[in-house]
Amino acid sequence: MTPEERRTVAFTAGVLLLASLVRLGWEARPVTPLLPADTTAYAELVPATDSLLADEERRRTPLGPGEQVDPNRDDEVELARLPGVGPALAGRISQAREEGGPFRRPDDLLRVPGIGEATLLRIRAKLDFSDPPPAPVGGARERSAQVELNRAGETELQELPGIGPALARRIIEERERRGGFSRVDDLLEVPGIGPATLERLRPLLAAQGSNVYRP
Repeated sequence: MTPEERRTVAFTAGVLLLASLVRLGWEARPVTPLLPADTTAYAELVPATDSLLADEERRRTPLGPGEQVDPNRDDEVELARLPGVGPALAGRISQAREEGGPFRRPDDLLRVPGIGEATLLRIRAKLDFSDPPPAPVGGARERSAQVELNRAGETELQELPGIGPALARRIIEERERRGGFSRVDDLLEVPGIGPATLERLRPLLAAQGSNVYRP
């Protein structure tokens, strides 16, 4: 073997050895898990996931014969069950009633962006106006005191703008699950309450302590 051939063999062996060391180092590196090792984190995800799945299933369930939706009290999941009304339009209905006050008759829904005469005709018979909320004084809701989030029952929660029976029940279920709300921002964990809704409710709510009301 010539000196040139020996140098070539030695160089090749060195490259192979270096490649082997790099591979061993790569395979031995610590790998950060994609999900936390603490299984309690997974357990907390289960109720939230189940609630979201239940909401989606309910949203996709068409209204039955004689079934109606209260446009002033029902949450966005129920509003989305109206024929031709999806999640986006349901959100605009909810926003319109909170910003402009309750709907007194079907034609009032024409002020909602995305609802025209054709849509109103489809949903008119499915709207329930039998128990409209009182009109706010001076165009804005006034309260002598804030609602205590950890003490309020379903009836008191439903007096809040945009909170119907279904959403009131979800608030109470989340309150009982966590043993009470430590702050108003905890409402973001309730399906159906997003940042915009929270900001509208914030001035009307207080979360003082975690003494949960039980009727």
